[in-house]
Amino acid sequence: MSEQKPEMPDRETVDEASPSHSQREGKRATLDVISGGGDRASMREAMDPANQSLGEALRLSYRLLQVAIAGLIVTFLFSGFQSVPEGVTGIRTIFGRVAGEGDNEIVAPGLQPFWPFPIGEFVTMQQRQSIDLRDAFWPFRAQKDVTLEMATDSADANDPIRPGRDGSLITADGDLAHLQLSVDYSITDPVSMLKQFGVENAETIVRSVMRRAVVQTVAQYTLPDLLEQRETPALDIRQRMQSSLDELHVGIQIGSVVILERTAPLAVRGALRRVQTAREDTKTSVERARQDANSKLVGAAGPNFGEILEMIHQYEVLLTAGDQAGSDVLLSKIGMRFEQPDIGGEASRIINQAKAFQSNLVATLAKDERRLSSLAASYKENPRQLIQQLWLEAVRQAMSQREVEVFSVPSELARYVIRVKSSPETMQTRRDSEIARKKAAAAMIGAGLPSFQLGSRVIMIDRPGRRLEQSGDKGFGQP
Repeated sequence: MSEQKPEMPDRETVDEASPSHSQREGKRATLDVISGGGDRASMREAMDPANQSLGEALRLSYRLLQVAIAGLIVTFLFSGFQSVPEGVTGIRTIFGRVAGEGDNEIVAPGLQPFWPFPIGEFVTMQQRQSIDLRDAFWPFRAQKDVTLEMATDSADANDPIRPGRDGSLITADGDLAHLQLSVDYSITDPVSMLKQFGVENAETIVRSVMRRAVVQTVAQYTLPDLLEQRETPALDIRQRMQSSLDELHVGIQIGSVVILERTAPLAVRGALRRVQTAREDTKTSVERARQDANSKLVGAAGPNFGEILEMIHQYEVLLTAGDQAGSDVLLSKIGMRFEQPDIGGEASRIINQAKAFQSNLVATLAKDERRLSSLAASYKENPRQLIQQLWLEAVRQAMSQREVEVFSVPSELARYVIRVKSSPETMQTRRDSEIARKKAAAAMIGAGLPSFQLGSRVIMIDRPGRRLEQSGDKGFGQP
């Protein structure tokens, strides 16, 4: 089957386009095409390499375009992977909605796969943050480098605190106070934070809640209490802040509240500081006196002095009420309590000395009683002779002491006054004996206390002895 080709004219004339017919005349171009029998095949053979090159170029471009599109798709898919650093929390959202349920809503630190933007998005925030509140409740200072002490020294009592310029707080007693605070908080529930207010409003919420809590807390304290109690006001502020945040359900947990500075108005701070110094000195003196009293009481009656003091107090109450029988019973109990082995100190030492003295006195009386019993028969037979004998024996004992000197002078010299000086050895012996007697008396009763002898009025049978009246000016045992 032969293909019929359209015959081409041997000569073809092409006129140039012109705006008018007159201009086309004289401007003609003639194109002569000479055709032969194999013109079509020759042209096809001449065009095949070009068509092949063009086709290969198109195929290569198409493949490159496919690779680029595939790379873009992979890049788009992997753009959803994000690295969450430590200390950062957040949530995943798909088209603005929170993705996941329960604990899966919160993003954990590390590399997290997710849908790329704008399908999915990570909303992250710092988990722990801190806020300083330095100017809201602090007096205005034109020069920020002025210290608090310098500002106090330069404060003028005639320059009042101006609302809107100087920050202040009203205390429970109507005074003014200034505070600077620092708050640490953490976002424990970012889902609630995002749903309620948005991540960008976290700091604003904490600042507002902190201002409210500070005003309410300071209003419960007097100015001295606010300045002296170091930890309690900060704890109250933290508790109020946490209660307010829990009511808002924002998922914020207050870590700590630190009061950086606290002071009274600068104009009165100097006077108040002097008052506080005097109060601290008073506390120190009272504590020192309490420790001294406690030390003396322990030294007097041992560590169990509290029970003794209570019994003495009850004894004084009974005396004041005029209950003589009750006071006698209680005084006997006090005496028995002093003799218990758990009572120490000076009371124990005096009681032990008294017991030793009592034993010595009993032994001496028993010895005298036996001696008198042995002399009773002789006295009955010849009392004058026994008395004379005992007298001579007493004189002999007195004259035989080393402190005694015996001088013998003739009777003819009786009308003369003779001054005799003792020997140095005898005088020294007398001084030594006097010192020994004083030491013995001090050892019997106690250092610096006078010794005494029990008389018949003082010795009480089955009753407490040496008892004085409440006034101390009369009674048994009055020296």
